[in-house]
Amino acid sequence: MSDWQQLQARLPLLDQSRLMRLEQELGAEVQARLLALFVEDGQQQGSALRQAFADEDYALMARYCHSLKSACGSYGALRCQFLSEKLERACRELDTDRIASMMVVWQQALAATLDEMAERLQR
Repeated sequence: MSDWQQLQARLPLLDQSRLMRLEQELGAEVQARLLALFVEDGQQQGSALRQAFADEDYALMARYCHSLKSACGSYGALRCQFLSEKLERACRELDTDRIASMMVVWQQALAATLDEMAERLQR
């Protein structure tokens, strides 16, 4: 198992303390709206990233990863933030073997993160 795989496996999907700070700073209602937008945007950008991967458009993939990295960081989606950063770098370096292996792990992490966010919104 490579270093990035070991590191990402130890990261939580969500930084609960970051989410609590957001709620304290913004209020529960505003936070809920923002998290719902994050889930929606994550689904759309995830789909776009998968299409760019299928098209082997690594420059576009790098742009999507950069955007996702920022959004994930803002909302405490630590594992997706980490993987987006690593995937962005692999895309910029045109390391197709690393891109392929990272995409599988990234997609799993994004799906799990968005599911956990959606569950949080239903509480």
